[in-house]
Amino acid sequence: MTDLASSEADLGAAARTAGGRTGAINAARFAFLVVVLALWQGAVAVGLADAAFVSTPLSVAESLWGLFRDGAILPDLATTVLEIAIAFVLSVVFGVASAVVLDRNDWLNRILSPFLTAFNSMPRIALGPLFILWFGIGIASKVVLAFSLGYFIMLLSTLGGLKNVDRDLLLMSRLFGSSEIRLFRDVRLPWALPGIFAGLKLTLIYCSAGAVVGEMIAAKSGLGLLVQTFSGRFDVAGVMALILLVALMVMTFTSLMDLIEGRLLEWSRGSTDVPG
Repeated sequence: MTDLASSEADLGAAARTAGGRTGAINAARFAFLVVVLALWQGAVAVGLADAAFVSTPLSVAESLWGLFRDGAILPDLATTVLEIAIAFVLSVVFGVASAVVLDRNDWLNRILSPFLTAFNSMPRIALGPLFILWFGIGIASKVVLAFSLGYFIMLLSTLGGLKNVDRDLLLMSRLFGSSEIRLFRDVRLPWALPGIFAGLKLTLIYCSAGAVVGEMIAAKSGLGLLVQTFSGRFDVAGVMALILLVALMVMTFTSLMDLIEGRLLEWSRGSTDVPG
């Protein structure tokens, strides 16, 4: 019992230590960013890189500020955010629902698996012009393109999490008389949550990419349309500012998901931080 109590104490200490490292990690991230920006600016200053092709951090910052100064970018930003949000929600809802159905019906999973693999292997970005032709240059075509990228990621990540539930845990739960609904709620779903959250983050990234690329092909408004416009003017700083804006937007939502994941998976915190 003494060894068990000591091990639990060590696990708790490891978890607290990991939590206390958050400030140091954020500081290291900031330092890394500063170093990268300094190297970028320095490379242009000493002539190792041409500002006409790579711009500079200062020029990108000025371009980004100029985009928001007069508020002209806000309608395009709102369009892109709306497309990403709709595609993301649809990908999550249909991806998780499909994974649950396929997990509970192995016969159906065996039938559909080759077709899902075939559809997932299709280059949807290359199919973007067809989506524009079928659904027009409005929001619908961008949502469909982004959804076609995000759905399969959400489906496969959720299905993988549900398929990897500990069989001994399932057996013990069944021996104690758990119903299928309770088994899913208390065992399968919690066990699959890490895979689901990993899928959520990837789905958000791919939905963002799909929406922006779709706007670059043909659109009435959106950040992708602005990227195409700035590219036509050889405005490298403007293009990189828009790319940075999309990246910051995705990073913000991903950080929010990390917070939610930390709360929902607090029961497993420190479970792999076994002291040596």
